[in-house]
Amino acid sequence: MAAPTELAERLERVESLLQIADLRARYCHLLDEARWDAFAELFTEDGIFEGVDKAQGRAGIHRFFSQDVPRLAERFWHFCSNGTCTLDGDRASGRISMEYLSVTGGVSYVSAGHYDDEFQRVDGQWKFRARRITFYFYSPLHQGFTGMPPALPRS
Repeated sequence: MAAPTELAERLERVESLLQIADLRARYCHLLDEARWDAFAELFTEDGIFEGVDKAQGRAGIHRFFSQDVPRLAERFWHFCSNGTCTLDGDRASGRISMEYLSVTGGVSYVSAGHYDDEFQRVDGQWKFRARRITFYFYSPLHQGFTGMPPALPRS
């Protein structure tokens, strides 16, 4: 039988992994529902998002997603799977696969890629410290999986 300290550490690890999995799921749901205030709260105060553009800090992330993202797509749906996570005290990191469906200008698009995530536990809650997306392809649905990654600005 495991020593109480070891058992407590194992339980804390399992709880952290479940909280991070929930954080990643809430990211998709809140983003797809355009619930920008709650969405921005998923990030640390100085959090970073890097994707089709770079946004930093909760206010910057809120502004980017509430003002810029709706101009990129009329509707969108995010699906994430195959997440990995390495815990290191109050920090963690991992990768998760992503499929992204969207409608822009009345055209349906399909894309896939992955997020590289950095997490920070703040006041007992796990948050995104940084979330960086890499697209494998992005193409109109009628073309199938033949598209190329979107041209992203490089900083």
